[in-house]
Amino acid sequence: MNIIENYKDVEKVIKKDFVMIIAKSHTCSACKTLLGLLERNIPNLDKIEIHNIYIDDIDRFRGEYLIFSVPTVLIFSEGKELLRESRYINYDKITRLIKLFTT
Repeated sequence: MNIIENYKDVEKVIKKDFVMIIAKSHTCSACKTLLGLLERNIPNLDKIEIHNIYIDDIDRFRGEYLIFSVPTVLIFSEGKELLRESRYINYDKITRLIKLFTT
């Protein structure tokens, strides 16, 4: 998993075929455990490229993608947002989307 450190990288990452961005904050305790929960609850998570972004470091991302709470999971395909889950993550939705795009 990669950490996106500047906005130029955000633009490159979201243009990929199928990618997940996890928006976090350095002070968010729930954010620290999210990846472990995703790995335990979502089969085939390894079929999607995952990136972390700390909204504390890249304010532009927070503003342009309307991140109001963390953690927020965003899934993109070729620049289009396919799914957004904030705070209370619906693992079933993510699982269905991964299955749809990888089969």
